[in-house]
Amino acid sequence: MMSGSMLVAQTPAFAQSAAPVSKLVDAVNIPHEKFTLDNGLTVLVHEDRKAPIVAVSIWYGVGSKNEPKGKTGYAHLFEHIMFNGSENAPGDYF
Repeated sequence: MMSGSMLVAQTPAFAQSAAPVSKLVDAVNIPHEKFTLDNGLTVLVHEDRKAPIVAVSIWYGVGSKNEPKGKTGYAHLFEHIMFNGSENAPGDYF
C-alpha cells in the first residue's frame, strides 16, 4: 500500500552506463570484401574459418520506402512474386 508517495520509475544501472549505439557500431570492424556483379547485384563476403558453417542472407531493396515518388505498388508486386510463386517457380513460399 502506498502512503501518499508517488511511485517513480528508475533507469537500471546498466542502462545508465551503456554506450550510444553509434559508438558501438564504430567500434565493430568485420573484415569483408564488397563487389558488384555484372547484373548489378552487390555482394558482401566475410570469411570466418573457425567453424564449418555457411550462411547466406539476401536482402531486396524493394520495400515501399524504395518506390519512386508517385509510383506505388512495386513493393506489393514483389511480395506476390517472392511468396506466391510464378510460372517457373510454382507453389507458395512462406
